[in-house]
Amino acid sequence: PRTAMSRPENTAAADRYYNPREAKKYSESSRLIWIQRSMTNRAIQLLNLPKGKPLLLLDVGCGSSISSQQLGREGHVWVGFDLSRSMLNIALPRSRAKNSTGDLAEIDMGVGIPCRSGLYDGCISISAVQWLCTKQHPSHNPEKRLRVFFRSLRKVLVFDARAVLQLYPENSEHMDMILQAAHGVGFEGGIVVDYPHNMKAKKFYLCLWKFPGKRPGPSPRLKTLSETQTTRKNKKNKNKSAPEPFIPDSLLPPPEYKLKMKKKRKKKLKLKKSGGGDERIGATRGRKKRKSGGDGGYIGENGFTSQHPSMVGRRRLGRRR
Repeated sequence: PRTAMSRPENTAAADRYYNPREAKKYSESSRLIWIQRSMTNRAIQLLNLPKGKPLLLLDVGCGSSISSQQLGREGHVWVGFDLSRSMLNIALPRSRAKNSTGDLAEIDMGVGIPCRSGLYDGCISISAVQWLCTKQHPSHNPEKRLRVFFRSLRKVLVFDARAVLQLYPENSEHMDMILQAAHGVGFEGGIVVDYPHNMKAKKFYLCLWKFPGKRPGPSPRLKTLSETQTTRKNKKNKNKSAPEPFIPDSLLPPPEYKLKMKKKRKKKLKLKKSGGGDERIGATRGRKKRKSGGDGGYIGENGFTSQHPSMVGRRRLGRRR
């Protein structure tokens, strides 16, 4: 039995929950249609698509194609995927209309998107991804299904494409699970929250990028929802440390040179603690003269002397002869 406050994804799978009766009820509700269109317009705004250029877009969990039809009104070509055949039966006449620019397919997003690589210029999803966070069948593994979905989504998008997924997470654990799955396959991005202080009107939009800014190299790790909140609290008190410079091995001093400098530092510290002796570097007694006779030179592995790059430009501190 289903209570009034139960979430649809916790009741049954999408293909069973949206039977012909529920699908018709959903598609004829003027309130739900208005909400779907407003969220679709917000997702299109977050996609930041070029104006005046028709693109091929993917609509994951299109349902009765309310969101897909909005993509068509913006001048784009669309392809809608959904698991509920009852929803697709309602959307089919709309997709075959003369002014329609899209097509439909019955696909479970938890098993992946069966399309070739680099096909779509962008992707939207309205109130669908949260269905992957619940175990609707004994063989379902929510974390695995999320990874399969995001991996296939990243594959079918073109280079530097974006995906905006509007979702209703049940709790922070589900949101963290979604973020970790998106990060694990190489997506970058974050969460945009509309009306954050209104519990009824609050909307979550997961904005993802495939190689944003055409920057090479591996994608950095996405922060989870709890880490993002902690980072905001400690942002003012946190000092950003500069990255360590990269020094090639050819410019590093040999081990003998490092050992000698370590002994000098120890001796200098010992003299400072005792309060006596000359504290200048190189002022130790009984020092052996170097064969090169130059300042800052060292004997390399091949037997010749040279001036180490780390000593270039430094004034030698020592006794005057």
